[in-house]
Amino acid sequence: MSVRNLVSAVLGGLLLLLPLVSQANAQPWQEASGVMEQATRDMLAIVEDETLRQPENLDQMMNEVERVISPVVDFPYIAKRVMGKYYRRASEEEMARFTEVFKTTLLRTFAKAVVGFEFEGYEIVPPHADSPEADKQVVTVNVSSGNGQTYVLVYYMLKQDDRWTLVNVMVDGVNLRLTFKNQFADLYQRHDSISAVIDSWESQVSVDTADGARGSDEG
Repeated sequence: MSVRNLVSAVLGGLLLLLPLVSQANAQPWQEASGVMEQATRDMLAIVEDETLRQPENLDQMMNEVERVISPVVDFPYIAKRVMGKYYRRASEEEMARFTEVFKTTLLRTFAKAVVGFEFEGYEIVPPHADSPEADKQVVTVNVSSGNGQTYVLVYYMLKQDDRWTLVNVMVDGVNLRLTFKNQFADLYQRHDSISAVIDSWESQVSVDTADGARGSDEG
């Protein structure tokens, strides 16, 4: 599955998180789900704006998507883990620069996904038990897309400094963060330089053809 398909599925699931608030039982689950409520409303408004959905308005669409998801997605947290062991070799300037480049890559992918994604329905999968760590919550949603495919989305939410943010997503067992982490490692093996990896990230990382990675990357 390509990264673009993964993010398209993630977006579709994000649009469906609003009903989760009323179905939650545990307070941490309610808090984590509630964070997504306003983001869901705002994202739906973007999807329904036919002007923004025009291909020539991709940059405007990206700006609107950034406005909605930036408060929800912890880009620095994810970018650091995408860098993996190599972040220890990066300067503060390089870490900040990669976070921004990585953020732009995801935002552009989300914007393209908004244009093309259609969803038909969803099923919320209740948790079997409370999370052993109250500051970490998992939300699972089965999403049916317009092309007849069903995705299983697993959202990982983390509470830091009294704020809930999205830090990872898995789609049908494919770990989105681990996918990008493998791509970063591959680029580093080729360039042997953090700066060079950042320079080539946007051109080298394909949102259309990249292979998805399976496995755990929750550390």
